[in-house]
Amino acid sequence: MELRDYGRAFVSRWVIILVLTLAGIGGALAASSAMPRVYEAHATLFVKVETGSGSAYERSQFSLQRVKSYPSLVKSPEVLEPVIRELDLELSLSELRTSIEADNPLETVFLNVTAQSAEPQMAANIANAVAEHLGRHIRRLETTSGDSRVTVAPELTVPASPPAGPTSPRTILNVAVGALIGLSAGLLFAIAAFRLDSRLRTSRDVQSAVGMAVVGHLPRYRSRAGQPGGWASNSKHWMAHRELLTNLLLAGHTELPPLVLLVPASPGAGASFQRGNFALMVAGMGKNICVLETDSALSPAFGQEPDGAGLAEVLSGRADLAAAIRTDEAGPVSYILAGKPEEGIGRSLDRARQAVPVLDELKARFDMTLAESAVTSSPLNAQQLVPSADHTLVICRYGKTKRDDLRRTFAELAAAGNPPQGVVMTGVPLRRRPSAVPLIHRAEAAAGRHSRIRDADVNA
Repeated sequence: MELRDYGRAFVSRWVIILVLTLAGIGGALAASSAMPRVYEAHATLFVKVETGSGSAYERSQFSLQRVKSYPSLVKSPEVLEPVIRELDLELSLSELRTSIEADNPLETVFLNVTAQSAEPQMAANIANAVAEHLGRHIRRLETTSGDSRVTVAPELTVPASPPAGPTSPRTILNVAVGALIGLSAGLLFAIAAFRLDSRLRTSRDVQSAVGMAVVGHLPRYRSRAGQPGGWASNSKHWMAHRELLTNLLLAGHTELPPLVLLVPASPGAGASFQRGNFALMVAGMGKNICVLETDSALSPAFGQEPDGAGLAEVLSGRADLAAAIRTDEAGPVSYILAGKPEEGIGRSLDRARQAVPVLDELKARFDMTLAESAVTSSPLNAQQLVPSADHTLVICRYGKTKRDDLRRTFAELAAAGNPPQGVVMTGVPLRRRPSAVPLIHRAEAAAGRHSRIRDADVNA
């Protein structure tokens, strides 16, 4: 994955990232509220040494050497048992030991006593009591008799006071850690979902799937069937179809392909491709165009006449091609309806055999014939049309068509003897549609390398 792929993954799934981050914060708050409050108080002892002889330096060195061993005495029964009796604590000796600590800061004669309790005042009382009894215990152990009398006198210099707040749980730190865990989980989920998501959304997705350029990005559009011509000539929908037409002209050396076949890679992929408007655009160039309806299940681009001859009748010999060609009232566009095909394998084979001369005649009559057909269409499916097609475009739908669908469609068309020349992506949100359309370079088109593209702005 490249850096912009990570950006796409995070932006497209920002909701789940936000939800998991909030879930991490909520979990941290819940855990913090469930944890018991622990208050911590500190008392400080100053260890003073008095001797009958020796210099001040000797007394200082004696104090520094001896004070290092005093912290271990804080957990002795001689210190803690009097504290339990004095404060009437409902704690055992082992329980009190776990809540008491003592340390000696480096190169000092101070002893710091720390006590923990569920109540702030009790924490201070325990710290002061332990410090007091620790000092007495040290005095008993270090006091000797004789000519070189040495007296160690620990004094409580900084008594413990009730703490202002608990030391545990540390809610702010827990929330920060929870937010970090939730955010990390959201980002990892977004990356994993992006890598596992095989739906096509960009030209790079299509390029990596089949190695073919996207020659048109058509925005989302909903219209009533059989009602083309509803766009202004400067609308984004019209411009998108014009960009596709520009690519077709460049691919054909400024000549329109006689038969353009549109093959949807997934159900509904061709819904945003407005065959009627596209045909009107071609007709506006002064070209003679015919829209060939090859799928009786699709709504026709022009005309809604239930009666009359259609493609099925022409292929079965029940009608002449001339009788099936009709002209739209909105403009100089001809069209042939799908008709009512007869079911059966034999009938399908007959229609396939009759399709070649019919399509050849349409190529001779019109500058361009436009047909949309899937592999399951009737009366003519895509595999029956591909051998006669001059330019085949596979239609994929933004965020719906998957890589495997596109690859399978490409393989089926290649097996029929005519690999596709490009991909059209439909249903693209206007804010996601690229501002520049990929145009096939004339020299590359002449060399047949249509998959190599350059970006150019056709609106300039």
